[in-house]
Amino acid sequence: MVARRRKRAARDPEDRIPSPLGYAAIPIKFSEKQQASHYLYVRAHGVRQGTKSTWPQKRTLFVLNVPPYCTEESLSRLLSTCGLVQSVELQEKPDLAESPKESRSKFFHPKPVPGFQVAYVVFQKPSGVSAALALKGPLLVSTDSHPVKSGIH
Repeated sequence: MVARRRKRAARDPEDRIPSPLGYAAIPIKFSEKQQASHYLYVRAHGVRQGTKSTWPQKRTLFVLNVPPYCTEESLSRLLSTCGLVQSVELQEKPDLAESPKESRSKFFHPKPVPGFQVAYVVFQKPSGVSAALALKGPLLVSTDSHPVKSGIH
């Protein structure tokens, strides 16, 4: 019995990806040299009935566990294979519908959050969200053509 489980796990590694209930896991790697994968947990963004949201329904992907080295540009590039990305916003924690949203200034850019973050990715079409939920990886964050700076600059 134990041998069967090991064989099945060896054949289908997707069964071993732990993810929170209702989320799909997308493995990412910082670079090709990295052996271990980091997982982004994604789901279609939705709010309770009767609650207003600042994010467009059916076109917004909610992303958990975004590492500090992932920028809005790199997330947009990673998910652009799913469809045209309209916008990406990184936040320290998820939006609450009741809390007032601070307006962003064109001239003042607050320091980036140093820890893991959440992201809201808005696609041009709803098909982008369903394509992102079906993504298989690992996806590379930093490539030769699009290097991502990390550590001391």
